[in-house]
Amino acid sequence: LITGASSGLGAEFARQLAPNAHALVLVARRLERLDGLKSELEGAYGNLTVHVYGADLGSEDQRVAFVEWLASQNLKVHFLINNAGLGDQGTFDSSDWKRIRAILEVNISALTHLTHLLLPSMTLSGRAAILNVSSVVGFLPLPSIAVYAATKAYVTSLSEALAIELR
Repeated sequence: LITGASSGLGAEFARQLAPNAHALVLVARRLERLDGLKSELEGAYGNLTVHVYGADLGSEDQRVAFVEWLASQNLKVHFLINNAGLGDQGTFDSSDWKRIRAILEVNISALTHLTHLLLPSMTLSGRAAILNVSSVVGFLPLPSIAVYAATKAYVTSLSEALAIELR
């Protein structure tokens, strides 16, 4: 399962995993791009099945609906790549609160919520992995991208704590 799979790192994760996977689940806001990636990957790898789902993961309701869809399709997640993310540039005091809230919802809430929703079934399988996409900026308090950097610090900290808990 790859979040934010419609472009950038998410699409590249899909391309890199496709030769070795039996099935991929791709989720992002831009369904038309996911459909294009699905066609590309299934055309290149005949034994691969790609499932796509359009959702704004910044919405708790859409996250819950997505996980319910996974269950309705009997799709089991063994490898979760939390890649969806938003960023912004500019000084904190001049930033638009709606944009800040969206960054927090996608970079922190979506990653945490999806992990929380999927982890119980993933651990039952005996073989599962989570890759949370952070950034080097998570180690530095950087002006002009303060909120983004802070969210990536959260991702790194949560990832390290979960690695210890799940070891």
